[in-house]
Amino acid sequence: MTRISLTPIIDVVFILLIFFMLASNFNKVGELNMDLSKESSQSSNDDIKLIKLIVKQDNSVMSNGKIYDDDELLTMLRLAVKEAQQYAIILTAKDDVTYQRYLSLMSFLKSNKIENVSLGIKDNEVKN
Repeated sequence: MTRISLTPIIDVVFILLIFFMLASNFNKVGELNMDLSKESSQSSNDDIKLIKLIVKQDNSVMSNGKIYDDDELLTMLRLAVKEAQQYAIILTAKDDVTYQRYLSLMSFLKSNKIENVSLGIKDNEVKN
C-alpha cells in the first residue's frame, strides 16, 4: 500500500497563506475620527417635523387619532407645513389598504404641491 505524503501540500498551503498575507492591505480605509464630546443633547430648531398618516381604504386618512377626508387632510397638511420649516410625511396603512389607494393619495398630495411624502413600513412580528 502506497502512502501519500502531505508535506508538499502543506508547503503549498503555507506559501499561499504567506502570499495572501503579504498582498493584503490592512490599512483602515475610510476611517473618520469624530469628536462627539462637543455635541449636546438639546434639540435644535432644524428638527424635521414628522407627520404620520394612517391610510384607510375608505378614502379617509387618520392622523393623531382624527379622521380626515381628502379636503380636510389638505388643509391640515398645509397648516402643518406652514408651521414647520422642514417636514416629512409618512404614509402607513392597515392591512386591507391596496397599493392603488396609496398611489392615488400620493398623486393627490403631489398635485396639491405637498412634497416629501414617504411610505412607512411596519416590522413583521415573528410568532412562535
